[in-house]
Amino acid sequence: MVSNQKDDYSKFKNKYFWLRLLMHIPNFFKLAYRLVRDKRVPIYLKIICYAAVFYVLSPYDLIPIAFIPFLGWIDDIIIFYICLKLLVRYSPPEVVKKHVQAIDMEMKQRFRQFYYK
Repeated sequence: MVSNQKDDYSKFKNKYFWLRLLMHIPNFFKLAYRLVRDKRVPIYLKIICYAAVFYVLSPYDLIPIAFIPFLGWIDDIIIFYICLKLLVRYSPPEVVKKHVQAIDMEMKQRFRQFYYK
């Protein structure tokens, strides 16, 4: 009986993986924004993050959009993702944990306000 429940949960979990991932993208941006503003995060990580934002907003690309439209946007997304991942990975773990908990509390409060009116 327990294995059957576990199988049902794993099917549910695998089925909605992309949906859950899409739901957490705004939280990832909130975390990056909070880390960039935190004084305990090293300055070189902040510079990398600002450089990624500048690259995405600049009209110059590694792969121009005019030649290959779809790949022109993909390189922007990949570079931005890598820089944000570096920011989160190499920031002090206790700072990241504090901000993740704060974002989680904000989400719980919004959930309560939305569903318990």
